[in-house]
Amino acid sequence: MSVRREFVVFARKAATAPDFPLSDLPGRGGRMDLVARCICNALWVSHNLRRDTRIHIVAYGRPNPPICITFDGRTLKKVSPDERNIASWIKKALGSMMDGERANPGIEVRRMGFQELIRELGAEGRFFYVMHERGKDVEEVEIKEKPVFVLGDHIGLPKKEESFVERFPHEKVSLGNISYLTSQCITIIHYILDRKALKGSW
Repeated sequence: MSVRREFVVFARKAATAPDFPLSDLPGRGGRMDLVARCICNALWVSHNLRRDTRIHIVAYGRPNPPICITFDGRTLKKVSPDERNIASWIKKALGSMMDGERANPGIEVRRMGFQELIRELGAEGRFFYVMHERGKDVEEVEIKEKPVFVLGDHIGLPKKEESFVERFPHEKVSLGNISYLTSQCITIIHYILDRKALKGSW
């Protein structure tokens, strides 16, 4: 199965080494609770995984930024949809990267920054949808095949990175006047795309 939906989350505080405690994901984990929620909302539905979806977390927290953490619904195994379990797999993946191994066939960790990832996805011909409060209502947008939705964390997407995405085919889109959590935005985007697919308009 090919990837039909893709998400990129800029996580400026997320830990980039496996030594963060599972008991303190918001603190020493660098808001790893937020990261885990985003991954959960991107990949899980009731009793199943979205096998056509992939999410990239670009982490810029201490001590070794940047790190790109990718969860791929096509090949992910054994992970359950709760924050602690997802965070534990991120710890394993970060540790495995140091050992030159891979913790899970559906989790990849690479030493890669946001711009390098965007450049890579752009070379694959992906179209970027940047979540922006002044963007066009996403429900009114004709979503292209294999879209990549770009989101900031609880602080937002840095202007420098937003400008970099604008070098590639893109459109700024919005979910309306309410500022939702990043993880909620992912759920809403999925819902809208699911509705469009049912109507045959995507």
